Amino acid sequence: MKVLDIFSWLPAKEMSLEQLEQIFEEYYTGNYRGEYIISLETPCNIGKDILNCRAELMEEGKKTGYILKDDNIIALIGYRE
Repeated sequence: MKVLDIFSWLPAKEMSLEQLEQIFEEYYTGNYRGEYIISLETPCNIGKDILNCRAELMEEGKKTGYILKDDNIIALIGYRE
């Protein structure tokens, strides 16, 4: 699995793209034990902006994953296996 794109809705000083990538990679390998929820399924509370980003990634042949905090999407991850 290789993370190719990250769309983040958090300020960089709160969480860097590298940290988001690490969280997703740890989840994918079964090693993540943190406070965030990671989902490979599209959450029901997805907004229009996130839907547009998701569609863009899917057009490029990428799979998508989500990182959530308190049921809010904080990042959209584009990856390939």
